[in-house]
Amino acid sequence: MLKATLRSAVLLGLLLASVPSYAEVQNVKVGGDVTVRGFYRRNLDLHDESSGEGQSNAALAARTGAGLAGLDRESFIMSTIGVNIGADLSENVSAIIRLANERNWDSTTGGDTTDLDISQAYLTLKELFYTPLTVRIGTQPIVWGRGFVLGSNLFPSVNNTGDDRNSSISANEFTDFTAFEAIRATLDLSNLGGLSLPLTADYVFIKTDENDVNSADDVNIQGVNLSTKLDAASSEVETYFVNKRDRASGTPVNGSFGSVSTLGVRGSAQPIQGLYTYGELAYQMGKNGTDPEGFEVVGDSHQAWAANLGGDYTFAEVTGSPKLGLEWRYYSGKQMPNGGVAKGGWAAVAPGYFTTALREFQTRNTVVGFYPVDHANITSTGTNQHEVAIYSSFAPLEDLVVSPRLSWFVLDKGTPSEDGAKPKSFLGTEWDTNIVYNYTEDVQLGLLYALFAPGHVFRDPADATAQEVVTTVSVKF
Repeated sequence: MLKATLRSAVLLGLLLASVPSYAEVQNVKVGGDVTVRGFYRRNLDLHDESSGEGQSNAALAARTGAGLAGLDRESFIMSTIGVNIGADLSENVSAIIRLANERNWDSTTGGDTTDLDISQAYLTLKELFYTPLTVRIGTQPIVWGRGFVLGSNLFPSVNNTGDDRNSSISANEFTDFTAFEAIRATLDLSNLGGLSLPLTADYVFIKTDENDVNSADDVNIQGVNLSTKLDAASSEVETYFVNKRDRASGTPVNGSFGSVSTLGVRGSAQPIQGLYTYGELAYQMGKNGTDPEGFEVVGDSHQAWAANLGGDYTFAEVTGSPKLGLEWRYYSGKQMPNGGVAKGGWAAVAPGYFTTALREFQTRNTVVGFYPVDHANITSTGTNQHEVAIYSSFAPLEDLVVSPRLSWFVLDKGTPSEDGAKPKSFLGTEWDTNIVYNYTEDVQLGLLYALFAPGHVFRDPADATAQEVVTTVSVKF
C-alpha cells in the first residue's frame, strides 16, 4: 500500500512538472497601431535613366547590373501593423512584447508577408541586487540623448543585410524593426555621497551581428553614459563612451580586429523663455572595422570627429506659436588620394537622429541598403559631410502642424566630379516639408514632400533632382 502511494505521488509530480506553468500577472495592457503610407518617388539615385542623355547602351546595361537602374519612378503603398503587449508580473518585474507586420501592398517580397514578427521583446527587472539598479534584457529600443551616436539599429541592420530585417518593404527607412538585441543596466546615482543632482549611469551591451555561434566573429557594441539634469528648464549634460568591436572577418587583418571607440559629450539648455539650444561633440579612435563603403581597410588606424550644434526659438505669443531654428551637423573625412577613394572619416555607430528624408539615406553606389547615388566616389551621408539647415514649424490651424526644413550639404573633403574636373565639395540642397494633422487623439494624417537638388559634385547630362511624396494615415489603440 505504501509503495502504491509513493508511486502515485511520483507520477503526480511528473504530471505536474509536464504541465506548462504561468507566472502570476498583476496587470496586462494590450494595444497597437496601424499605419498606411503611400509613396511616389522620382530619381532617388539622382540619375534620370528615362532621359537617355549622355548614356550609351553599355552604360545603361552596367547601371542595371549594379542595381542602379529602375529608380526613375516608384509608386507603392506600404502598411505597418503593430500589436503591443505589456505585463506587470510583480512590483519590480515587467515584460513588453511588440509584434509587427510590414509589407508593400499585394507583394510577396520576403515570402509570407502576412506574418507577425517580433519587433521588441524585453523584460525589466527593477531593484535587481541593489535598490537603484534597473536591468533590461532583450530586443529593446535604446536612445542616448538625441540619438546622434546611439539611437537606432536601422543603419547596422540595413547596411549589414542590404535590406530591412524581413526583406518585405521598399522604404527601409520606415521599418519598424530598429530595436537592439541588448542588455541594459541603469543605475540611479542621485543619492550617492549626498548628491542632490539626478545623476544616472547607463551601461549597454548590444549584439549587432552574431555570425557563427561557434566562432569569435561577432560585432558587439558596449558603452557607458553618465547624464544629469541641471535644473527644471530642460538643461542637461551627458558624457559617454562607446566601443564597437568588429570581429566579422574571423581572423585578424593587419594584425588586429576592428575596434573603434567613441568619446562624446552632449548638452542642452533653455537660457531664456522660448529659446532652446543644444550641442554635441564626439571623437573616435582605434582600428577600422568592416566598412560597407569599401573605403577603409580593417585594422588600419582610425581617428575622426563629429559634431552637432543648433538652437531654435518659439514665438509663444504669436498665433500658431511658430518656431525658427538653425542647425549644423558635421562628420569628418580625409583627403581623397589620386585614385579617387576617400580613406578615413567618421564611422557611424548606430545613429537614430535623422533630419532629412532623402540625403539622410543616400549611400555610395556600391552600398545597396538604402538609395545608392550615381557617383562611385560619393560617401554615404554618415561620413565626410557638413549639413547646415534652417528649420521651422507653425500651426496655421488647430491640430495642424507644418514643419519645413531647408538643408545644404557639403563634403568635408572634396571628390572628383563626374565630368572629371577638379575636386568638388557641394553635394546639394534639400527641401523637406512635413504636414501633420491630428484628426482625433488617436488618428493622425500626414503629408511629406522632399526634394533634393544635386550640387556641383554631380555633373552629368542625366543628373536629376530627387523627389518624394509620402502620405500617411495612422491610428493607435
